[in-house]
Amino acid sequence: MPCARIFIMYRWLLITHSAWRWVVVVAGLMALLRAAAILSAGKDWNPNGARLLRLFSISLDIQVLMGAALYLSVSPLTTVVPSTTGERLPADSQAYYFTVIHPIIMVAAFIAVHIAGVLVRRGRSDVARARRALIFCGLAWLLVLAGIPWWRPWMRM
Repeated sequence: MPCARIFIMYRWLLITHSAWRWVVVVAGLMALLRAAAILSAGKDWNPNGARLLRLFSISLDIQVLMGAALYLSVSPLTTVVPSTTGERLPADSQAYYFTVIHPIIMVAAFIAVHIAGVLVRRGRSDVARARRALIFCGLAWLLVLAGIPWWRPWMRM
């Protein structure tokens, strides 16, 4: 019976994690476009830019928490497969991707978006804030796009 509960939790967490990626992608794009618009128009860095950056950061935080729950406790790709095979995982396998590559890329995106938040707050001028938001938010967004397993279903049901 406990295995059935874990499988149900795994399934719903995976569905939620898969659907939430679109929130992260859209929030990142909105923050990126807002920073670019502020920088190109020479406008003042305003609370809307900061809010969008915070929204991107919070949505990525939630995604990382769900991913960590999958990685550490319920996903058979990361909990069962590596422990049952006595050998190294092949570099082109899904198990290797989800145990090594995906977490590294997403943690790097997580770090980049939080660095963006700190550097934007510390910016001395509106131009500096917008430029820093554009650079680090863009880096985080590109890392998120690079880390998404595009070969998997775009929306799980």
